[in-house]
Amino acid sequence: MPPHKSKQRIRWHSVFLWHRYMGLTAAAFVVILALTGLMLNHTETLNLDSRTVKSNILLGWYGFAAPENPIGFTVADHWVSQLGQQLYFDDQEIPGITGNLIGVVKLNDTIVIALQGQLLLTTLSGQHIERIGNSDGVPAAMQAIGVDDSARLLVRAAHGIYQTDSDLLEWQEIATSAIAWSKPAEIPTTLYQRLVTIYRGTGLSVERVILDIHSGRILGPWGIYLMDAAAISFILLAAAGIWIWAKRNH
Repeated sequence: MPPHKSKQRIRWHSVFLWHRYMGLTAAAFVVILALTGLMLNHTETLNLDSRTVKSNILLGWYGFAAPENPIGFTVADHWVSQLGQQLYFDDQEIPGITGNLIGVVKLNDTIVIALQGQLLLTTLSGQHIERIGNSDGVPAAMQAIGVDDSARLLVRAAHGIYQTDSDLLEWQEIATSAIAWSKPAEIPTTLYQRLVTIYRGTGLSVERVILDIHSGRILGPWGIYLMDAAAISFILLAAAGIWIWAKRNH
């Protein structure tokens, strides 16, 4: 075989190999784009916009994961809980409240919620009454809240135990007495699941995930570049295929 024929054969072989391996690589992207495209074309039929993702891995990837170590206190047949910095009365959000939850007690017809640096007063049904803080005389660096045998409110702070009057206006340090301190309890599973759903908001729709897979955004900025590279490879494959066909039929 003449040398130029041998070189031409090697060159053609290289072109075919390059075309084959690029085609195999691109095939994976074609399958992904085709499947996600078909699903998106039938969003309403498949209810993709109303179905939400339940996978903790995906929710965590999108930043929808619920915080670990939730804390809850039960009082007067109700639950006061905290997920992250969000406070809840049963399964209702208590907006605009910050600070770590310390304890919850029932005081006559009022529920007293102790948070870092403040006391939140609500009705027995969770309706907001008042919020008082350190500037109103609440002892600093609260560690626990409780009631004594006389149904008086007490707070354990950094420098001692303090008792207040019925109007929560005057605070005085007292010696240790029989106090029922508020203690955290494990939040019931059904309530916790509702709280997680509320915390995550409306949730992550299946449609959004499929759209992000289709566009590559599920992998962040690099995913978009990856899909751009795949699109360019499709163009190159098409051009190379036409060129090979033209050469072989010349």
